[in-house]
Amino acid sequence: MKKILIFVTSALFVLSACSGGGAKIGTLMDETGDLGAYGPPIQNGVDLAVGLINDAGGVGGGDVTVIHADSGTSPNIATEAAGKLIEIDKVNGIVGSLSSGVTMAVAEAKTIPAGMVIISPASTSPAISVLEDNDTVFRTTVSDAAQGAVLARLAIEKGYTDCSTLYVNNPYGKGLSDIFSSTFESLGGHCEAQVPHEQEQPSYKSEIDKAITDHEPDVIVAMSYPKSAAVYLRELIEGGYSGDFMFVDGTKNQDMFDELGAAQFEGMHGTAPGAADSDAKSTFSSLYEAKYGELPSNPFIGEGFDGAILLSLAMAKASADGHGNVIDGNSLRFVANAPGEQVGPGDMKKALDLLADGKDIDYVGVAGDQEIDANGDVSNTIEIWSIEGGKITSSGRFESP
Repeated sequence: MKKILIFVTSALFVLSACSGGGAKIGTLMDETGDLGAYGPPIQNGVDLAVGLINDAGGVGGGDVTVIHADSGTSPNIATEAAGKLIEIDKVNGIVGSLSSGVTMAVAEAKTIPAGMVIISPASTSPAISVLEDNDTVFRTTVSDAAQGAVLARLAIEKGYTDCSTLYVNNPYGKGLSDIFSSTFESLGGHCEAQVPHEQEQPSYKSEIDKAITDHEPDVIVAMSYPKSAAVYLRELIEGGYSGDFMFVDGTKNQDMFDELGAAQFEGMHGTAPGAADSDAKSTFSSLYEAKYGELPSNPFIGEGFDGAILLSLAMAKASADGHGNVIDGNSLRFVANAPGEQVGPGDMKKALDLLADGKDIDYVGVAGDQEIDANGDVSNTIEIWSIEGGKITSSGRFESP
């Protein structure tokens, strides 16, 4: 399979030149920007998913083509890239983006007006649940309505009574900070300050002053993306902050901890969407490692894989019904939700055969059951993790609110 590289003003698109029936999936992942460390492994997850679909016979008599675009952790860059995916590349659906604010901007400007299904593997803001989207915006990751509550319970469990949050100033950061803080205080804690910040500043000293005020909190919760968080975490440590830190999905990044000196965070905890061990998760890990090497500890790789599988199976459902490769909420729920014969990552031939025969299927994914509700949300679990021996390590605890 040859690859064609096309350079455009704001993004690099990689087209997998495949034969066949015209089924196309676009991605909007962050190759650059504050979340640039997260995008490439999730792209790998998408490519792995589509490879399994194509090995099993493809969709509509041909292979599925993947077209990758860089969303740059920027609403402007991502919106321009989405326009190209929809209007020029003619994709049938999009997996992306990562930042909630970026996904919402793309949806409102491009995908909702076009009637295009977009399914995010990483956008966790509760605001996405109430978008007026005409049933076109979905996600394979759980809302921060769950993560904020689980993190607050964990903070109380660890004995923290006073906290401050430093959060990226977008729907993701604000939603997570608000839910965490309100839950923390309802459980008897006190939040000294909730401090927003802009992305990728050279210094966050003024925000740090607001977070610490006259009373140093027991814990500061870093609700940001890796590049920004690395700056203020270093400034806090060098400035003599003596309390602890807690982390979230946006700061679950081993490279960030390595850069800062992971020993300084030994035994500290965080949360992120994640599923308990399962056959689906084990199969995915084996497939990923066989193709790409070690599976990173970054979040949302399995969610990206699940998103691509669901879009492909929804296209197969539409094709079997004589509707071309048109994806909509009904076809997504048909392949994702019970009832139906359960299929997992290793069952793509079986899944495609069942759909071709008009049978109902229930995809059980890497990130959980992937039962899609009326808002396009899924109700999966939150993983508790910590830094142990300098490495991001799962506690083996997976909780719901």
